[in-house]
Amino acid sequence: MSASKGGSAPAIRYRPIYGGIFGKSGEYIMSTMACVERGLHSIRYMVLHPKSGGVLSVANDKSEALAQARRVLKAAAQLTSANDDVFAQGALWAEHELPEPVPGATARPKAVPRRRREVFDKSEGKCFYCGKVLSLDGKWHIEHQMPRALMGPDELINLVAACVPCNLAKGDSTALEFLAIGRSA
Repeated sequence: MSASKGGSAPAIRYRPIYGGIFGKSGEYIMSTMACVERGLHSIRYMVLHPKSGGVLSVANDKSEALAQARRVLKAAAQLTSANDDVFAQGALWAEHELPEPVPGATARPKAVPRRRREVFDKSEGKCFYCGKVLSLDGKWHIEHQMPRALMGPDELINLVAACVPCNLAKGDSTALEFLAIGRSA
């Protein structure tokens, strides 16, 4: 399909979804972009300067994207103000404009993606290879029994939970090869 007839499918599929306006003068915007990371669907957050088209930060978390953008703006202000006494840098938010944390309130637990939860449940919360008990929000890998290097699919039937040492030791061997040869050595 040509651009004059409504645009191509990839242009629509990968178009960023824009969020709120940031900064005192509204010069920065938060954007989200759907992406595939390690075979799983995820979202990246970006802080953009739409007038110049500049990307200030990219992160997997909103607060981290804002924190990175603040660091970039602060560093740019320090570098430029050292050379130019008249320069004034915009800011996302001044520290006094941010809400105070509520005493006794706990941070909201990090959301666990649906696919990661499915793999965890399928593996009954244990490493598929050594049986080590895993925590849903802990450090473990989604592992391909038939590796992607050997054309293994990203389907749930091919995915299992694995502790980090087992997954790294397995490499590109199949699950059967690793269990038969890799663990006995």
